[in-house]
Amino acid sequence: MASWMIHLRVAQGIYEKLNLPEKEAFVMGNIAPDSGVPTEDGTGFVPDAAVSHFRTVDENGIKDVHEEQFVARYFTEEMRESYSERECAFYFGYLTHLLTDKHWASKIVYGAKENLSGLFEQDKASFWKTVKRDWYDLDFLYLKKYPEFEAFRIYEGIKEFKNIYLDFFGEDAFEQRKKFIVEFYRKGVETVEERETYLSPEELDAFVELAVEKILKDYEE
Repeated sequence: MASWMIHLRVAQGIYEKLNLPEKEAFVMGNIAPDSGVPTEDGTGFVPDAAVSHFRTVDENGIKDVHEEQFVARYFTEEMRESYSERECAFYFGYLTHLLTDKHWASKIVYGAKENLSGLFEQDKASFWKTVKRDWYDLDFLYLKKYPEFEAFRIYEGIKEFKNIYLDFFGEDAFEQRKKFIVEFYRKGVETVEERETYLSPEELDAFVELAVEKILKDYEE
């Protein structure tokens, strides 16, 4: 739902404020939910997002994340006490991804639906294509402006990260997805040009700050 760059920006905001020792595992956890393998017809992923993101989708394509299901399965207080720091950081990162997606849906997706209501009602496929293009171009511009962005550097620099955490992904799922994501952003930065988008960089900055604040509040509670 939220772009990978947004997930990395939120991840950095959180690990900086909490001074997390296992940054690599936390950063990988923040991208791990998007490690599904595309289906042959290109219409979905394996596992389906209903499994990897613990979510449902309504008739308008708006997605709702049920993070409590993830917590009950992988991140209860008893489980956290048994985990190593690396395991705890990964699962906390995974939960952070789910919560970021939830806030993205309520703040950004619903906002886009209102701002581009005519396009949404007329042609939902074109609506999603338009907003996602804007989201990714803003990502490319952010990385172009901040080429030393730490969380991306951490993610890009991970040499090996086998999946020993989740039974619905393959052993090398995280590593394979990382190759695709890093190449996607590196190519995007090379070709992106500034243009008018429905969402401003300042609005994205505000979202990242809000998401970090809300997730940290949930963490403290």
